[in-house]
Amino acid sequence: MRIARFIAIAVLLTGAFISSTASAANNTRATKALPSQADKSLLVLTERGGQHGGFTDAAMQWLTTFAAEKGYTLTEINDTKPINKEFLAQHKVFIQLDYVPYNWSEEAKIAFEQAIFDGTIGWVGFHHAALLGDFDGHAMWQWFADYMGGIRFKNYIPELASAEVVVERKNHPVMRGVSPSFTISNEEWYTFDRSPRGRVEVLASVDEQSYRPASDITMGDHPVVWHNPRVKARNVFFLMGHDAELIANKDFTTMFSNAIEWAAGPANWFPRFRVLIHHNRNVEEAHRQFAEDGIRFFSEMTIGDGLVVDVTDRIEDFNDEKLRTYHIVISLNDNPGHTAEQRAAFERYMEGGGAWLGFHAAGYNDSRTQWQWFVDFLGGAVFHRNNWPPQSAKLIVDDTSHPVTKGMPASYISPQNEWYQFKPSPRLRENVKVLVSLSEENYPIGFKDTVTDGDFPVVWSNTDYNMVYMNMGHGTRIFVDPTQNYLIYNALRWLMREQF
Repeated sequence: MRIARFIAIAVLLTGAFISSTASAANNTRATKALPSQADKSLLVLTERGGQHGGFTDAAMQWLTTFAAEKGYTLTEINDTKPINKEFLAQHKVFIQLDYVPYNWSEEAKIAFEQAIFDGTIGWVGFHHAALLGDFDGHAMWQWFADYMGGIRFKNYIPELASAEVVVERKNHPVMRGVSPSFTISNEEWYTFDRSPRGRVEVLASVDEQSYRPASDITMGDHPVVWHNPRVKARNVFFLMGHDAELIANKDFTTMFSNAIEWAAGPANWFPRFRVLIHHNRNVEEAHRQFAEDGIRFFSEMTIGDGLVVDVTDRIEDFNDEKLRTYHIVISLNDNPGHTAEQRAAFERYMEGGGAWLGFHAAGYNDSRTQWQWFVDFLGGAVFHRNNWPPQSAKLIVDDTSHPVTKGMPASYISPQNEWYQFKPSPRLRENVKVLVSLSEENYPIGFKDTVTDGDFPVVWSNTDYNMVYMNMGHGTRIFVDPTQNYLIYNALRWLMREQF
């Protein structure tokens, strides 16, 4: 399954030694490393010239010496044109040496996201790699912003300032041999719309009270060295990287050296797949309550149990760039697309091999929805009626041999729910596999609104797609029954079967 729909940042290292004074017009400066050399190959994506040119030149001179001493080969590129899956596979560490996180080719973005998620390359980034926003006519690369801790560039200290950097994780390999605190001179300190802390692991931060000259351009909590533990690739970002004299700072070059050696190590153990949970806050209370419970339920299965869970209440996130970074989308209380653009992106995601687990209102559609693809996706099912108030119901397992229902009893009593009945029944479609149905023994079900007859599938899959729809999703009782939870676990695992 693709994570070229995925997720998970930029900097490159590889190949043969390079001249640090070569012209920036030269796209690739060194002979590519052979595949057998990949474990000692550093790829460097540089930004030559301009205000950061001095730092880049000094850093490349330092890297050339470092590579010779440590037995690495070195390849420099000045734009992202060479970057694709095969090119990245030739390198062990990608160093993004002040190169911006925009103006990347689409192929390069997809290859980089995949490599970071799969851990096939390490990454070390500097300074300008955090220029996250809409610049030079390019929209922000949202995946990269998320990878960097969900931040957006806000401001900087243009006149430059010296400041004290305080190490927070002295036992981390990147901080081995680094002073507990040290001064960085003449730095262009970036600020962001939020601190990345909580989304990344902070290794060091800057003491804004130590700015010389003093500056009122501050963040409060201001991390300057961090890594993202939510991807398989080892990665480190340094906010510093503006002035050439930085390379004369022993603490900085110690961190630089440590970061490369650490990023070149074995990829992190990491969950098999990434989950994007979508919910809508602007719905009825019972559906919000269900979404809150659902987020807790799936979040408790996070990293230690084999998956990474991200949550969004922004339907705008249903776009190609965002969706391609996830193996599965879980829609808790809203269908996966409101605008034509969002719907088209979800259609491409599913038709390209994506997975979807939808609950209750996620499958709601009627004459106002006007999304025929989604009706067909649900097996031709259109909302017909429901019971009210919510009630428990006896459910029949239609096929106990299917992986989603294996090990389940022939029937069970589901917790109270507002049951949607669809018409026509999805069972009528040849490409629909009904897994669980509401038993006719429940009829009549409801008091105010009553369902008295008719076929009533409640869990099914359209076999043309990797999807499961579950009718459950109203109120706070959905996740209290172990049998039903077992069904949900099975559905998630089956949808992710290619990852196991």
